Amino acid sequence: MRGLVEKIAQVANAVGWQAGEPAMELAGQIVSVLAANPKHIERFMSEGAELFLDGTFNAENDCLTYRSRGGDVLSPSVLRAKKRIQQ
Repeated sequence: MRGLVEKIAQVANAVGWQAGEPAMELAGQIVSVLAANPKHIERFMSEGAELFLDGTFNAENDCLTYRSRGGDVLSPSVLRAKKRIQQ
């Protein structure tokens, strides 16, 4: 468990620094996707930030609410419905 938390912090910090985004937000996104899709944990541990590039960490794959570009707090189910994705 400790290794997973350390990996989340490491990846979020690196991606956040490169993208100019808050690492805390990215860590939350990682946790949200992994909580909704535990099957990706092993892959995350070996591939790390690659899961951002292939779309695995997209907001529609989350389980926690997020802030939209317009400032609203939304459930990922709203985004999935807009994109016509079932989960």
